[in-house]
Amino acid sequence: MNKSKLKWYEEEFEEINNLIKNKNSLSHYEFLRIRNFKLQTLTRECENQIQGITRKAFKLAEEDKIEEAIEKLIQMHGVGIPIASTILAMKFPEKYAIIDKRVIKNLRKEEWLKDYKTNPRTYHEYLVLMRKRAKDKGISLRCFERSLFEGVNNK
Repeated sequence: MNKSKLKWYEEEFEEINNLIKNKNSLSHYEFLRIRNFKLQTLTRECENQIQGITRKAFKLAEEDKIEEAIEKLIQMHGVGIPIASTILAMKFPEKYAIIDKRVIKNLRKEEWLKDYKTNPRTYHEYLVLMRKRAKDKGISLRCFERSLFEGVNNK
């Protein structure tokens, strides 16, 4: 384990311990912190960094600069395109969709499976297709996305 990761584990353990040692139960946030600690899902960014990166990404997303918004979000440790797309979809469900391999298969775009987690251009193409098909069906992007995802899970 490298030194920065080891340092994070030591500091995170101490912070969580200090946060919960005098409590009779855990909050949802505390539970997630412990879970993420164990799953080694670490975020090295501090609150100010997260706010700064997401503020810039949201501005880019509002301007429909899809790839740039994704590239900004994946600057955060542990954030790849699937998580970045989820952040954008949660913030702007009318404009952004969550990329998912099951939905890609349902769209019959298997060629995207090779790099959908690492190539912002693939997400851009995915989103353009999703927007077009949702518009053609006369439904919201989120409803279309959910129908594809649920369709895959019900097979």
